[in-house]
Amino acid sequence: MPIRHLPLYVIALYLLVSCKKNNGANSSGNANKLKMYIEDAKTSNSHVTDSFNVTYDNDNRITSLASPALKFVYTYSSKSFTLDLFENNQLSIHEIFYINSASYVDSTFQFDNTNDTTTEKYIYTGSLLTRDTTYSYSSAGTSIDTRDDYTYDNNGNTIKDVQSDGQGNINQITTFTYTTYPLSVRTNPTYFAPGAKYLPATQKVTDGAGSPIGTITYSYAFDGAGRLTKETDSADNGDVVVKTYIYY
Repeated sequence: MPIRHLPLYVIALYLLVSCKKNNGANSSGNANKLKMYIEDAKTSNSHVTDSFNVTYDNDNRITSLASPALKFVYTYSSKSFTLDLFENNQLSIHEIFYINSASYVDSTFQFDNTNDTTTEKYIYTGSLLTRDTTYSYSSAGTSIDTRDDYTYDNNGNTIKDVQSDGQGNINQITTFTYTTYPLSVRTNPTYFAPGAKYLPATQKVTDGAGSPIGTITYSYAFDGAGRLTKETDSADNGDVVVKTYIYY
């Protein structure tokens, strides 16, 4: 299975997706506040490294992740926040996240530099995100692009993500297993319901009929304070992504 975040533009996509699906505990005011985040991705025909400096505002909210090629800029208001993604200093994506009364993201509005427009609607059961529906807009009108339905274990970890299209056809099923290591660092704002309490051990993807697409196995390293310092994502086709976390 190819790991999705290999070229720089795909790293950008992965970091956008991770805002919704791979969230750690609130980093505000604790020892897990990041100074730098590094991704090193290797495939059979490419090797890409990107290093992001992480900045915060006076409320310890992430305001930017910046590398020479990519920059994520967050701006906050009382009931929403925005994300601007710059690729090589050119605005690529602008997204508005609307916050509900429980201080979780309720919905989004996004447009990009190709004039594509999408929105998302999040449905929760308690504090768990159970459905994420993406709508696309065009001159023909509005249509459902994808829908993700999430299942959790008793610890609040996502164990299954079933993705379907606008007609209800299942495109992809992703299942997860977990380690006993707490998930305690994040590279995104804190307005997303945590998708897990522990770091994943494996991620397996099949198509809608159950035929294997691929598997990723995760391994980790920690410092003397128990903080995550390195994550290695190894795909079954040989692709490897190494993520390094450097703290203040």
